[in-house]
Amino acid sequence: MRSAGSWEEFTLAVSQYACDVVVVDPCVGAERFARERVSELAAARSGKPCTPVVGYVCVTAAAIHAVHSLVRSCAAEIVVRGVDDRADALFQTLQRALAGSAAEPLVVAIGGPCSPLPLDISNALTLLFRRPDKLRSVDDLAMAARTTRRTLDRWLARAGLASARTLLACARVSAAFHLLTTGGLRATHAAALLGYTSPRALARELQSLAGFAPSAIPAHVTRASFVDALRPRLFRDHAVPASSY
Repeated sequence: MRSAGSWEEFTLAVSQYACDVVVVDPCVGAERFARERVSELAAARSGKPCTPVVGYVCVTAAAIHAVHSLVRSCAAEIVVRGVDDRADALFQTLQRALAGSAAEPLVVAIGGPCSPLPLDISNALTLLFRRPDKLRSVDDLAMAARTTRRTLDRWLARAGLASARTLLACARVSAAFHLLTTGGLRATHAAALLGYTSPRALARELQSLAGFAPSAIPAHVTRASFVDALRPRLFRDHAVPASSY
């Protein structure tokens, strides 16, 4: 963990050092500069767009404006000081942000096939891979895409993408991989956080879609090799049935 003594030191650290997640309150010390600081933060992380940002703010007028700017520019999560910053809640927020950032290579992989899709469906698929905890079922995905399940799968088939059910499973195992590696969680905790009924259900889905057991992942599987194994499953010709969870 690295802390900054000033805003200048903070933006310099964001731009120069590798980090898993950035936690920031742009209002600290000078609320009137909050919007300007959000712009400076966006510029500092321009070379690292996949690094997740968590806003950690108080409930003030300036903070509300800052939150709006953060969400529009870079924040994956917002934590309100004194409201949802208990240790366990903050831990889960950071884990969600980390898991979402790990999905960027997969979001990029479906970027081409997404181009002929309606914007609402494309945005829903991006949300699915960045926040799989928000979309737990095909119905959730169809609702986010503002369409029906049948129409959603027709569009996915037309684009050459796997079924909605298989894409949901891919998003879950992508998040699970990051929780098991960067997040340092055990399979039991990762399964609970992602909505699996048991660690065994998570293990079955990981094995089916990526060919790895949870026990092998932290020490022996790199992110690049995991993405290479999972990427083909995003497309209809390589899709395999997703297990229930």
